[in-house]
Amino acid sequence: MSDDAKALHEARALRTEAWALVRKDVETLRDGLSARPIGQRLKDRATDEVVEAIDTAKDVAAENKTVIGLTIAALAGWFLRRPIAGIAQNLAETVTEALDRR
Repeated sequence: MSDDAKALHEARALRTEAWALVRKDVETLRDGLSARPIGQRLKDRATDEVVEAIDTAKDVAAENKTVIGLTIAALAGWFLRRPIAGIAQNLAETVTEALDRR
């Protein structure tokens, strides 16, 4: 057998092996998809990610209760700033009137 024929024979053997591997991979993929479709896999992955994010948030909240409490208080103060300012102004006016009457 000449060198060219030998090389061709080896190349064909490698090609046949490669095709066998590709077919095996495709079959494995099909079996996996028939067991759990892509939509189900995506749903499961998203659910796992959400659960992990919630667990992380719980851990952070447990470690930083003071920071979270102060943040909530600051937000409440910000949203209630006008009513609080009105109450403070009324109180200041009442105190000023009381002092003027003396």
